[in-house]
Amino acid sequence: MDVKRAELKITIAKLIELAYSTDNDLTVKLMAKSGSTKLTIDQNGKATLSGAAGNLTFSGSPALEQIGAKIKRVSISFTRGSDNNVKYTATFSLEIISMSVSGEFDIEALILSCSGLLCRAARAMKGRNQALEHQYQQIMGN
Repeated sequence: MDVKRAELKITIAKLIELAYSTDNDLTVKLMAKSGSTKLTIDQNGKATLSGAAGNLTFSGSPALEQIGAKIKRVSISFTRGSDNNVKYTATFSLEIISMSVSGEFDIEALILSCSGLLCRAARAMKGRNQALEHQYQQIMGN
């Protein structure tokens, strides 16, 4: 179990993509227009994205599978920065350790990349499309 921080950042991007594919309008309202947003995921993969604009529940399991460790809980806090930037702090509670990552990304760039790739999202989750992985790394500030 060698989980790297870069993998966790890519997982965050994939979780946002899953939320967007579940309900793009609410995800945009929560991530781009709301002041602060929280994403929590339980040990069963149930994810909830919540903020002033509402709540969105979806399965986060497809994005968490690549980590290769049993997830107890994930908690990610997002706050709007300047322009299209969103700052985040995430804690991944794994079997025996917890890991935290933080950073910021351009929400418009992430949403535009996700919306163009939604038709391939399911295959990418299984096939580990390297171009998609590289794009996520660039957006998330690896």
